[in-house]
Amino acid sequence: MRALKTITFLFIAGALGGFTSGVLVWICGKTGITPTLGFNFTPEMTLEWIARRSFASGIWGFIFLIPVYNHAPLIKGALLGIPPWLSSLFYIFPYKMHMGFFGLGLGWGTPLWTLFFGFIWGATGTLFLAKFYPNLKFR
Repeated sequence: MRALKTITFLFIAGALGGFTSGVLVWICGKTGITPTLGFNFTPEMTLEWIARRSFASGIWGFIFLIPVYNHAPLIKGALLGIPPWLSSLFYIFPYKMHMGFFGLGLGWGTPLWTLFFGFIWGATGTLFLAKFYPNLKFR
């Protein structure tokens, strides 16, 4: 039963991170912040887009089990936001979105902005786990 609880919380943490970073991507794009600073991506805020993003991020949530910086959730979240970021740069952007490696078809700022959103994803997930499932040793 503990394994099911852990799996559930990890998935929720990842999905919550995906939802949070997705909304932030949309807000930054809609307000013109990211397009002005070299990341020309403003997704349509649809249920389908946010659900797809949240589900994929939920799967990524299992990396929160990696035992790094368990005493510092923000640092852990920032570090664990790097693998999903790398998957975007080397797989999602070039092969799924056809925007080239590093997503440079979306602008010169894409690698840095997506790293920032990856940090938001990781920080949201690890802070959620630290608050609601502290048995994973975040404190």
